[in-house]
Amino acid sequence: MYILGLNIGHNATACLLKDGKIISCISEERFSRIKNHHGIPYNSIQFILNEEKIKLNDVDLIVLDDQYHIERDPNFGKNFFNAYINKSLKRKVLSYFGYNYPSLFNFYYKIKEKKRENNGENFREKIKKQLSKELHAERKKIIVSDHHLMHAFGTIGNLDKSKKWLIFTLDGEGSGLCATVNIYDGKSLRILSKTRKTASLGYFYGLATMYLGMKPLEHEFKVMGLAPYAKIDKVNEVYQKIKKLFWIDNNLEFHSSFNMPFADHFFNQEMKNVRFDTIAGAVQKLTEELCCEWIKKAIIKTGIRHVALSGGVFMNVKANKKISELPDVKEIFVMPSAGDESNAIGSCFYGYRLFCEKNKTEYLPLPLTDLYLGPEYDNYYIEELIERENLRNKYRIRKEKNINFTIARLLAKGEIVARCSRKSEWGARSLGNRSILANPVNIDTIRILNETIKDRDFWMPFTPSILDKFEKKYILNEKRIFSPYMAITFDSTKTAEKEMPAAMHPYDFTIRPQIVTKEYNADYYDIIEKFSKLTKIGAVLNTSFNLHGEPNVLKPEDALHTVENSSLKYLAMEDYLFEKIS
Repeated sequence: MYILGLNIGHNATACLLKDGKIISCISEERFSRIKNHHGIPYNSIQFILNEEKIKLNDVDLIVLDDQYHIERDPNFGKNFFNAYINKSLKRKVLSYFGYNYPSLFNFYYKIKEKKRENNGENFREKIKKQLSKELHAERKKIIVSDHHLMHAFGTIGNLDKSKKWLIFTLDGEGSGLCATVNIYDGKSLRILSKTRKTASLGYFYGLATMYLGMKPLEHEFKVMGLAPYAKIDKVNEVYQKIKKLFWIDNNLEFHSSFNMPFADHFFNQEMKNVRFDTIAGAVQKLTEELCCEWIKKAIIKTGIRHVALSGGVFMNVKANKKISELPDVKEIFVMPSAGDESNAIGSCFYGYRLFCEKNKTEYLPLPLTDLYLGPEYDNYYIEELIERENLRNKYRIRKEKNINFTIARLLAKGEIVARCSRKSEWGARSLGNRSILANPVNIDTIRILNETIKDRDFWMPFTPSILDKFEKKYILNEKRIFSPYMAITFDSTKTAEKEMPAAMHPYDFTIRPQIVTKEYNADYYDIIEKFSKLTKIGAVLNTSFNLHGEPNVLKPEDALHTVENSSLKYLAMEDYLFEKIS
């Protein structure tokens, strides 16, 4: 039995489920090389079908949400804010009225959304018709459902079925909503609360990102990274002002003092003379406080203390940290790469549910374990590439007997090594197979990576991959939260400050770790273990293998492109070590 899950829209993604287990998942940007590629993920679909040696006709269901029309412009998501928000006269008019006359404007939106609800099935049928035509797929096999429902279902495979869970979804907007609270009892999912997009915290954060001169839907993490640098007293002044913009009622719904998709007018009017880092700090604090208040209220209302998080706002690892530290939260699961790309996985689990109901079989979704769900390229591929591109003219190339030891030794010497080996990772975070690695003790590495390779802003922290047996040595994790996906931050230990200063936030000393186990990635574990024997440090610095503004690398060709356009000297691909000839 096969379910094909799709996200068509921001960061288009395809995913394949076989008999309850996710076996393949990849985002279109990795093939197209267009960051956050928007539209039908044709290449991703073809890859996962080829990987399983099946055709589209072999798939039982094709499932997606109804968030987007099928756009043909792969840069649609990127251009939306730049063209529509910044230049549209209609936008300026709506923004003015949305900010100054919120009651009137919310009434208008209620009418508009009611019309959307009434036309919902027609809209979904239109999507089915379009997709059927584009993919040459049977229309009866296509299921279109709610955006936030797919976010919620994405978590289900990893939740203990013997417990009751609160599943929270929170993002900019999807299917007219920005937030939901759901109860999952191991058998069924019930919606407890939902919030219209007019009170969207995600939109507010995104427009703050834009106001600070960064790209919404892409650079929110920069705002998060900048926030700790702001002066607390100045942050609190602005926070006292903006906290009045939102409130949460007893039904767990968000409310706002004006229509949040038009918060750009607020920033233009109210934040003119406020320092950029102060704005970042205040918006981050607002996000953390609102999320915690929301979740505390839900726990009090239901008595359920096991919490799962999904949706783009929960890509905010600092907010996730605050949530995890709530005394009332007994257990927490954060959806890996919780943005819209995860809806391809949620669609698979939802489609599997429908299949089981129809066929009267038990619904047994298996958990996501490792996220190595993409293509891999073996030694033969590398060898052919070397000969075809005459790479020995550019690199010293050696086939190593023990490439893992070679990498570890170079890292111990203070060298930076890019690695493109084994199956590629799904999601926004590199997890060792498509990563740039370095010794975490060398502070100067930050400057080198920022200035000559990554072109990153100086305040952005790097992260460590930590062997599971060294976890207690480096991070404070009283609740023993398993963190293999870099989805949450922790406070660091004094030992970590000494041994990995280059792989933590340089101002507040928090760490966003990838805890590496042998079960999840034996090769990567072996590299770090060999490095630890040479240095007595049980972790390496890990950052994504890409140039600024580009997706993470996928193919060896992408890896070589990145090396050739940066100061990177060493590249490991399968058993081969490439050393750039200067």
